[in-house]
Amino acid sequence: MSTVAYSQTNNLTGSPYSLFGLGVQSNSNIGRNSALGNGGLALGSDRMINNLNPASFATIPKSSFLFDIGFLGELNTVSNNNRDENRIAANFSNLALAFSVNDKSGMGISIVPFTDVGYALIGIESNVEGSQDNFVSNITGSGGLNDLRLNYGYQLYDGFRIGVRTSFLFGTIAENEQVLIGDTFLNIDEDNFYNGFRFGVGFQYDINNKYTIGFTTDLPTRLDGTKDRFITKTLDAILTEEVNESGLDINTFKLPMEIGLGIGAKPISGLTVNMDYKRNLWGNTDQRDNIGQFTDQSIFSIGAQYRAREIGLKYWQNIEFRAGFNYDSGYLKVNNQTIDNYSFSVGLGIPISNRGSSMLNISYNSGRRGVVEGILVEENFSLININLSLKDIWFRKIKFN
Repeated sequence: MSTVAYSQTNNLTGSPYSLFGLGVQSNSNIGRNSALGNGGLALGSDRMINNLNPASFATIPKSSFLFDIGFLGELNTVSNNNRDENRIAANFSNLALAFSVNDKSGMGISIVPFTDVGYALIGIESNVEGSQDNFVSNITGSGGLNDLRLNYGYQLYDGFRIGVRTSFLFGTIAENEQVLIGDTFLNIDEDNFYNGFRFGVGFQYDINNKYTIGFTTDLPTRLDGTKDRFITKTLDAILTEEVNESGLDINTFKLPMEIGLGIGAKPISGLTVNMDYKRNLWGNTDQRDNIGQFTDQSIFSIGAQYRAREIGLKYWQNIEFRAGFNYDSGYLKVNNQTIDNYSFSVGLGIPISNRGSSMLNISYNSGRRGVVEGILVEENFSLININLSLKDIWFRKIKFN
């Protein structure tokens, strides 16, 4: 067993599957959602920011201001037929704020990771084509894309809310390859830069005081990219060749249309249940990876939260208990095997204010990705999300006796 630890900026995963595409989809979530199976399309933003549906921002109470900052830690155990390997990654995961605009609308801005990259392929032995000689490669990757998002929600009439969102996706994926052939050492550094805009809409409808439905869709888009490459060749510890190229064109990366449907229910006092289904139409992008092909992706999630009182007079009555489950069918097929994953989650909302409106949210997720088959490996991951979610009221008059 071996351990690899990462601490670079914007490095929030140690998953070997982040080698594919633009990396693995981020596990970062704002507020309570990570403990609810990463779902909540029908939940509001009356207490904490719900970044999953822009329509939820219409539920922000008048004159209220919400703020959220998060931290994510991840432990991955990667297994194949020969050995197990541990990988650790940790960093800040999100920054978000939201506020009411008037009685019927609210808006917010956030920055969260969109994809995460953090892989290491060490000691890969290959044959030099046309000879009996071997060479050894060490390949590492880091970085990922960020989602700078603006949400706006508006209440058309009682019980029906609509929302729009605009995302600017940007980031860098860095790869370093070191190749040793006899006495020759080759070092290749590549930085891939991507950016592009994406637009989405959503709505929420309160069927009655117990049931709400939510819907979102994100439009397909293309991310433009360029590459910087720096190559050095060393023979007997003496630099013999150097190549420095910048601004090289690379293929655009296509993001699919995403459609989500969610249900929120309050079957009994204090209990809230959310169930979501998302369909990401990767097959329509006609996009391929060097190793596999992209396929339509389905994501199921279910979560539950219990709080003894809406506004409890006693501290323990304001504590929120959460649990959830998430299944992701995956969007990449390698050797006719789709790389799916599932996870279970539990969490707490610990009040840091008298009425429990501001919370320290802690969640733990445990799951599995992939399977030991051919070139694929099985990855077992554990995640800890910590979010500080604050709520305050603007323009509140202070009274003195």
